[in-house]
Amino acid sequence: MPLNRSTLIRISTIDRCLQNHYRRWTIDDLIEACTDALAEYEGRSKPVSRRTFQNDLALMRSDRLGYNAPIVVRENKYYAYEDPDFSITHLPLNDEGLNALNSALDILRQLQGFPQLASSIDTISKLNEQISRHTGDGVPAMDMEYVAGYRGAGFIGKIYDAVRKQQTLKIEYQSFKARNPDYLIVYPYLLKEYRNRWFLIGEKSSNKSPQVNIFALDRIHSVEIAKDYQFKQCVNFDPAHYFDDTIGVTRQIGDKPRRVVVKIDQNQAPYVESKPFHKSQKVEQRFGDGSIKISLKVVINNELERLILGYGGHVEVIAPPEFRDRVADSVRKAAANYDETEY
Repeated sequence: MPLNRSTLIRISTIDRCLQNHYRRWTIDDLIEACTDALAEYEGRSKPVSRRTFQNDLALMRSDRLGYNAPIVVRENKYYAYEDPDFSITHLPLNDEGLNALNSALDILRQLQGFPQLASSIDTISKLNEQISRHTGDGVPAMDMEYVAGYRGAGFIGKIYDAVRKQQTLKIEYQSFKARNPDYLIVYPYLLKEYRNRWFLIGEKSSNKSPQVNIFALDRIHSVEIAKDYQFKQCVNFDPAHYFDDTIGVTRQIGDKPRRVVVKIDQNQAPYVESKPFHKSQKVEQRFGDGSIKISLKVVINNELERLILGYGGHVEVIAPPEFRDRVADSVRKAAANYDETEY
């Protein structure tokens, strides 16, 4: 069974539960705690299955990670540690456990901006300390891209809670075009990350017709719960699928995906095939020189244009004509900046 982030969250949750000696834990209690933890940390609503839970117990009881956890069942019903002082965070780990946890910890560290993870982060920190002591080496093996000190990070936890609990927010927001911030009443629907920036997808209470507003967290000055305003859900917004046909975050409820055709030269074709622009990407034609023609079914927005412009002369938009003209105009403006001028 792979030790991924979900497995680590479940194991640490079971460990915390069994360390609580003021409660007796049935299998249903532990499964519910694991399900709640995954919903809290990963936004999953699907209950943890009994089979998954039994696999987690088997992993904790085994020597695979070096735990050998003394989990017993009392009265044929209640789970507990036979040694009341036992915890997986107190143990040395074997080499397989160290390697697996190193991989999982590298990923989990990226979530430390969420205050909801505080208890799990404490467990993670203890495990990480054991790894460093065991290996005598704190050199990272993974460098995930993130922005240290990101100005909007402090609001992630509060907004995340408001989205889950469907609480109306009062935010102090200043767009790049505004001279001063405004106070807005917002119904929060979704937190979305794109290229190391976080965005709140919601709806302003002042909207005359249903529409989605996008707020960059680094432009928010303050956030508080607007207790006097009842939350209103937008019936046309489906957080699970709203961005399925979108690159980035820019789109409105009425926007429809278009068929976009792009030609990629032989130098960049392998990279675009190995890392597609979008999940809808299809190779429509292959040319003798190694170049390819691809199609996408996406909403045409600024992020799509920037993505294509980022490939410079290696990419040519074929269709639709209006998008081709739009990209061509941007290319001409860019080329004009490199006309012979004196510096």
